[in-house]
Amino acid sequence: MRIKIFLILALTISLAACGGDSGTAPGSPTGVSVSAGPAAGTAIVSFTAPASSGSSAITSYTVIASPGNITATGPASPITITGLTPQTAYTYSVVAANSDGISAPATSGLLSFYSVVETFNEPMTQPNNTIFTGTFTYDATNKTVSNLMGSLTESMTKVGGVYGPPMKTVQLLDQLSSAPVTLGGVAGLLVTTFALDTTNTFDPSGFAPGGTQYYGLSTGAANPAAGGVGNAYAMIFVNTADPTAPLVQAQIDNLAYADCTAGGMMMTTCMTGTTVAGYGKKGTMMGQPVSQVITKQ
Repeated sequence: MRIKIFLILALTISLAACGGDSGTAPGSPTGVSVSAGPAAGTAIVSFTAPASSGSSAITSYTVIASPGNITATGPASPITITGLTPQTAYTYSVVAANSDGISAPATSGLLSFYSVVETFNEPMTQPNNTIFTGTFTYDATNKTVSNLMGSLTESMTKVGGVYGPPMKTVQLLDQLSSAPVTLGGVAGLLVTTFALDTTNTFDPSGFAPGGTQYYGLSTGAANPAAGGVGNAYAMIFVNTADPTAPLVQAQIDNLAYADCTAGGMMMTTCMTGTTVAGYGKKGTMMGQPVSQVITKQ
């Protein structure tokens, strides 16, 4: 912490020397969000510009990752920071600078990046299963998950009236739900990412694993087979004490997925995966979750 403060003070002195001391520094950035970068040892830091730029225009933003006080500078959000040690938790601070000084830092919690692979057994489509492969950021300070995203690869699709290969993949990029739960005596989060940025997946019941299994985003929405647009999601469980801990059966029972998008399975019915223990029914092709593996990146 002393080193970080020294760096900020040094930057302030340098800016003041260049721009004088009669003006005001910018306000603090807000909404710091961090996701894994495109390569190991990198992160993408996003933030909202401060409400006030001070007495002059903002010239740059600096991101500081601790431990190590690793820095990166850029003109706007997002900023990619490199030189991080894989499988290491960092806090990220962002400051704004103008010719008169720098802002107070906006700081994240202690963040780590994880990958997840979730498998749903599809007994009617063997040897193919449905698999969700994704990544997320975990904040150990606040016990929250952000940026859950990935791809859902279904066991099969319908081609020429026959069910079989090729596999179908749907991109799920919108984390819209994170619900605290206790399953198997363990506190955690059921976190869900969607294909579209709405949690209303089923018509007419809305987002609910094991709910009414029809295409649509609202009552009366067109079936994607008739030109409408449908949603899809995958739900994972994150143990807030140790995200990499193996799941017990009560946690597996509450995993779920659904694909209600155009080109999906079974005409007007979503392709789903749920358990009777968790949601009162198995998936539409008798699919149900069997495993989830989370690995620290």
